[in-house]
Amino acid sequence: MDLLHQAGYSFEARKSGFPEISLDDPRQTVLTNARGKALAVACDEPERVVLGADTVVYRSDLAPGERVFGQARNAGEVSRMLSLLHGRVHEVHSGVAVALGGAVSVRHSVTSVRMREIPADELEAYARSGEGVGKAGGYAIQGQAARFVEWIGGDYTNVVGLPLALTGRMLSGFGVRLY
Repeated sequence: MDLLHQAGYSFEARKSGFPEISLDDPRQTVLTNARGKALAVACDEPERVVLGADTVVYRSDLAPGERVFGQARNAGEVSRMLSLLHGRVHEVHSGVAVALGGAVSVRHSVTSVRMREIPADELEAYARSGEGVGKAGGYAIQGQAARFVEWIGGDYTNVVGLPLALTGRMLSGFGVRLY
């Protein structure tokens, strides 16, 4: 939500109630969740443009069922996720859906991220800070975790949680313009 405000959009945030899914395919996971969230709200508000989004972190070299990282629910999950991400490259996948009445557009964005090796004491201190709770992959690149990231390939705002350039183009296609 902060990204949308920073970009100049005004909006009303709503919980969709859509039961998120997690598949082994990160692209299908985020596209399905974004579409479901947008349509769940659009059913109640058919005259309004509705934006739904979902973001996951993905490490392709892990075993099936362990590759997709959703939001960390607690410090233990933050620690577990970061222990699997540090010193490696992973991908951040986002799905964005814009709906108006019965029309819906759904798109996907992916950004590669390389984290440095994180010493155990630093990793645990970050997990205890609480910043990574509620974040895909257990970290917030726009916060303290920025010091862990050595390189990104792609849209930085996608790693924050919403690819703004893509989202802006999609909203514009539904008549939502800032200027």
